[in-house]
Amino acid sequence: MGGSEGSGDGSGGMPLIAIGASAGGLDPLESFFDIAPRNAGWCYVVIQHLSPDYRSMMDELLSRRSSMRIVHIDDGMVPEPDTIYLNRPNVQVWLEGRKFHVSSFNPDEALPHLPIDTFLTSLSKSRDLRSCAVILSGSGSDGTRGAQAMRAAGRPVFVQSPQEAAFGSMPRSALTVGAADRVLPVAEIPEAVNRMLEGMDVPKTESVTDPDVQAVITLLQRHHQVDFSAYKTANVHRRIERRQHLRGISQVREYFALLEQSPSALEELYHDLLIGVTEFYRDRDAFRHLREKVLEPLVARSSDDSSLRIWVPGCASGEEAYTIAIELSEVLRSAGIDRKFRIIATDMHRGSIEKASLGLFSAQAMDKIAPDLRDRYFNRVDDHYIIDPVLRQKLIFSIHDVLSDPPFLQIDLITCRNLLIYLSEEAQTRVISMFLFGLRQNGYLMLGPSESLGRFVSDFDQLNGRWRIYRNVSKRSSQDRFLSVGPRPAFPRMDLDMAEARRPAPAVPQTLPRGHSLQTDRDRLVHTYDALLKRYAPSSIVITVEGGVLAWFGLAAAYIDTLNNLADWTVEEIVHADLHFVINVGIERLRKGEDGAYERKVKVTLGENEVHSLAVKMETLQSKGQFRCILVSITRIENFEGPRPPEAEQGAIQQAVDDETMLSRRIQELERDLRLTEETLQHVTERLEASGEELQASNEELQASNEELQASNEELQSSNEELHAVNEELVSVSAEHERKIEMLSELNRDMELVLGFLKLGVIVLDEGLRIRRFSRLIGEVFHMEEHDVDRMLDVVGPRPGFVDLADLAREVLEGDRFVSRSGTYGRSPLQIRCFPFDRVLDGRQLRGVLMIFSGDELFSA
Repeated sequence: MGGSEGSGDGSGGMPLIAIGASAGGLDPLESFFDIAPRNAGWCYVVIQHLSPDYRSMMDELLSRRSSMRIVHIDDGMVPEPDTIYLNRPNVQVWLEGRKFHVSSFNPDEALPHLPIDTFLTSLSKSRDLRSCAVILSGSGSDGTRGAQAMRAAGRPVFVQSPQEAAFGSMPRSALTVGAADRVLPVAEIPEAVNRMLEGMDVPKTESVTDPDVQAVITLLQRHHQVDFSAYKTANVHRRIERRQHLRGISQVREYFALLEQSPSALEELYHDLLIGVTEFYRDRDAFRHLREKVLEPLVARSSDDSSLRIWVPGCASGEEAYTIAIELSEVLRSAGIDRKFRIIATDMHRGSIEKASLGLFSAQAMDKIAPDLRDRYFNRVDDHYIIDPVLRQKLIFSIHDVLSDPPFLQIDLITCRNLLIYLSEEAQTRVISMFLFGLRQNGYLMLGPSESLGRFVSDFDQLNGRWRIYRNVSKRSSQDRFLSVGPRPAFPRMDLDMAEARRPAPAVPQTLPRGHSLQTDRDRLVHTYDALLKRYAPSSIVITVEGGVLAWFGLAAAYIDTLNNLADWTVEEIVHADLHFVINVGIERLRKGEDGAYERKVKVTLGENEVHSLAVKMETLQSKGQFRCILVSITRIENFEGPRPPEAEQGAIQQAVDDETMLSRRIQELERDLRLTEETLQHVTERLEASGEELQASNEELQASNEELQASNEELQSSNEELHAVNEELVSVSAEHERKIEMLSELNRDMELVLGFLKLGVIVLDEGLRIRRFSRLIGEVFHMEEHDVDRMLDVVGPRPGFVDLADLAREVLEGDRFVSRSGTYGRSPLQIRCFPFDRVLDGRQLRGVLMIFSGDELFSA
């Protein structure tokens, strides 16, 4: 379980709905606002990609769909309810507190700009507003990182179904990284948002002891083997309610039924409960103090043969562990010191560990890393970065539950930020005690800004209060630390890959008698185990036939050194060097088939004035299957230097000769194999050298071609990004033009309707007496067709007997005055009024004539 940015969920204040859209976003926006409530007190913020020099008509188009006030965002503006806010071209918008802030894009910045990510990321940090994000149609991946930030902060994210979207790249990108809470058609999103907000406002009627809530928790424990009783019940309950309301379900019992039937819904809830939020250099000031107060002193006091060990529990996707590795590498680099170090990063979520192990991160995730550090510790592959293999080898990622698994030992630094805030007080005490048990004397511990040491405050010296950096100054024994923390979780953890028949049955809790002390029984049991081991387990080392060390008991621990080696537990690495000869002889005897016991005496030098005389006995232990191991028993001899009888002296010499003879034979065999290997390698090397010369020539040609292709690829990538942005703008412009055409067509129909009611006909002429336009009634009465437009009036126009329309139009143009004529047409009275007019087209002054025909009887037919 990773850390979180905070536990607030923004459940108070005015609802703010942030909508991100790009190419093809006009249709879903119109569909959204057709259904969105207009007087519910919601605030809408629409963020789009806009061309710097393009005047968007989005405000005009949306005003036809909604009666809410529509305004463009200006710097310092405060969001208000029942209002739609639109971003302006060439600017990025973000929230600080309850105010909008606006700044122009820097022309030197790399394309494409990501205004949706910028706004959503700022909105995720606001605690004054109840907010959610909506990702609609668009190309590219803008909005993905912002959606991740919103979801990590506990804010819902609704995504338009990619199958419905005209451009599905933006919705699909948000789905790929798991940043979506609901995937819906646009028409269903407003209602889903409404149900979510109503769920936030409904008083919490279920208590944490409600049977239905407990049933949900039990279902989670059964499927994911996590004991959620150690977590704060209010937090667990709030997360369950959040997922329930996002599903549009009002009752916990109905949600439980869904979880039983839907593994995906159960996985959603499990992922939501384990809040895995992390990033590189999160709280940069904290890492600066960690470097000054911890990493630099650790490096300064380390020796050439020492190894630094760091543990990062709850590492989530690994960014914090990699950040510490980078900072420690930089400290070593600045000091000019070469030291071994190992970072153990653990988490209980398998998916997070698998992702962290890859060491693959997007370009957006690298924003907080300085360019020089990014180039030094990462390699770019397409649009992603992968951790340098040399640094990656210094980190171990492992599945580990800090609440139930034993801690790692001999640790110099533990960083566990924002994990304890989700645990109950008892669980926090248990975890801190585990950390205390695993830390070295004067080791360091770093917690989150909102976390504390509890009753262990006297065991640590505070180095920085704001960032919770401490040094271990405890004098307690390890046994006291480990056993004084109370009972461990009763929930049985099972291996998901273990066959059902082999899984251990859950332990049945025993009822203790009244007044019985659990701590007293623990102490007695430990002392009993110690007595049993001393009496029945000899001082010995258990090794494999390959030389691996499995375990050791009693006195043998004095000849084992694991402080400087974490992974390779072999005889050569961790067993005292003076025992190597006799153990290697015993292993060789086993290889030769001599299964009897093998005994020798040897001296072991531990210090300048400390020499131990040991009797070493080796015998094989047969276990099931083909796996065999060796028991190396060690007995301390007090009078090894005393006088020995000649027979014993002679026997010892003979044994030494036999041992040397056996090892000599083994050495001869190995030398023979080595010579054969050298000859084979020599032959292979000659062939490889010949092939290498050919490959070198080919490689030079390929390298030259690769450089040319790389240059071309960079140019194409830059052009593609520009074309991508232009394409989005063209799609938006085209959609807006289509809407404008529809508006003009509707306006034309309305005008024809008005003229029909007034029983008027209209003909518009240009200066050359060409017909520019005529009304529907004129076409019906005088039998004119659409193709008559742009033809001369005296060729296709009406022919009233009392006036020549062409001469009348010339008279109006020449006299620049109104002229009227009246008469009959087909026995119906007809009045013709002509008006001169001027208009401007493309900067030119044009003249024309407007003819209005009126006659109730004529046009009523």
